Amino acid sequence: MTSSLRSARWSSGAAFTLTLLLTGCEDLVYRDKELFNPPPDTVSGFLGYFNVATQQTTCGNCHAEKQAGWAQTKHSHAWQDLQASGQADASCDRCHTTNEQGNIVAIAAGYNAVQDSAYHDVQCESCHGPGAQHLAGPETVQPLPSIAVGADSTNGCGECHQGSHNPFVEEWSESPHGYGGTVSSGVPLYVSNGARDPCKNCHEGREALRVNFEGFDPRPAGQVGGEKGVYLEAKSPSAYQPISCAVCHDPHDASNEGQLRAPLGEPELGQVCVHCHRREGHATGGVATRRGPHGAQGLVVIDEDVGWIPPNWPYTERLLPTHAANNPRLCAACHVTPFEIKDAAGNFVKNYTGHLFEAIPCIDQTTGAPIHEGDCDHQERYFDGCAVSGCHGSPDAARTAFMVIEARMNYLTDALWADTDNDSVMEATDGGLLPKVLAQAVAQNQRNVMNLYDTSLTAAEGAIWNAQLASTHARSYWLNFKISGQNSCATAGCTTSGGSNTGHKSSGDGVHNPFLLEALLVESVKAIQTTYG
Repeated sequence: MTSSLRSARWSSGAAFTLTLLLTGCEDLVYRDKELFNPPPDTVSGFLGYFNVATQQTTCGNCHAEKQAGWAQTKHSHAWQDLQASGQADASCDRCHTTNEQGNIVAIAAGYNAVQDSAYHDVQCESCHGPGAQHLAGPETVQPLPSIAVGADSTNGCGECHQGSHNPFVEEWSESPHGYGGTVSSGVPLYVSNGARDPCKNCHEGREALRVNFEGFDPRPAGQVGGEKGVYLEAKSPSAYQPISCAVCHDPHDASNEGQLRAPLGEPELGQVCVHCHRREGHATGGVATRRGPHGAQGLVVIDEDVGWIPPNWPYTERLLPTHAANNPRLCAACHVTPFEIKDAAGNFVKNYTGHLFEAIPCIDQTTGAPIHEGDCDHQERYFDGCAVSGCHGSPDAARTAFMVIEARMNYLTDALWADTDNDSVMEATDGGLLPKVLAQAVAQNQRNVMNLYDTSLTAAEGAIWNAQLASTHARSYWLNFKISGQNSCATAGCTTSGGSNTGHKSSGDGVHNPFLLEALLVESVKAIQTTYG
């Protein structure tokens, strides 16, 4: 059955009518239109379009705001796009129509059961599941979607957003967003931090969604202890999630590029990535600095509340890099760079969607595919995205600029400390200014001049913070090192030593904000020379 408006009434009792008897008009009864039609697939109860011609979903008859938002998304014209592609094939239909893909239904349903135009496009029920029972009992049956994602999942975004043409899930699964970052004892970080405040706010998907993006949806993103949530996993306190698709992408709203929950190109705290990549960027007195910068990448890019500001700081305005000031896609311009992978004969192999989130990834010289967390020579890295974004004239020009910035960061951090014996321990015999300060502190029995475990903030400790912000892969010792003889407590006379000082990668090898990072390092060098002679 294919028609613009299916007018037959479903006899199961789920239909209801609204009547209005006008006072004084005994013979006139006005009745609103039916809010739904009988489902073509009566077994599953997928309702589909109420009006195919206008793309009015049955769900949208009540959920008008969601209908209006969804109508602007790519899901709303998935069928039309497929037909216009010139490559339409029956095998593609399952991800361009409403059926069991993406929801809790496990048997052929919707378009896969009855090929009716009412099931064209990726409608509400594609994620929420069939709506017939919800209509029969709106208060008792809640068709909740899932935000869980996985290549083997039988629910959620991953059922369609995978494969050679759209390998989002395969790439995401290898990224820190997917596996949760560093694992401890085999347990993903998003699980171990799922119940820890405030770590869970950015490491666990449900909390990240609730804390960072609740303002973009009037409903709470999850009511863990309540009777219901707005997605399946919200109902279980222990159903920890990684940073899955729905954390950053809004299925109902295309106001922002890529249906993101926040703007992509604004160099402000409200930018979608900066919502999380902003945990701790500056060093302050009264707080031990042994953990160093934490998730500060976004703060570096937009120069917002970041770094230790040395005395006599000469700048009165934010130091924004070209990557922030003249880059409409900001982080995504480098970290989400899609391209087509071809074989030696130039034939299509698969697409790369950029969801490893790796800037200038290493490229497998045999397959042409990006290598997850690869370690390679600069010549084997993919710089084409830097030229496509419009910032650099060519990949080679971008590569050269990158190497110049990286070398500058290395030179300036070495001026503060060069780990000459490669043991990740700052010692008086190492190169740079800070080892000399350390030697002086030891000689004067003032070890807390450089003790990141106490709560004072000295010029030496501030300089360390700035060097951690600016450190490159070639100077990774800055992010996990010890200071010879460092006290591991705040008491001036304590003798405990050997504590590690850590930090997160923040600089993108200097690329995130070369102007700011160079200024912080140069002024730190001046401060050390002035303070300690």
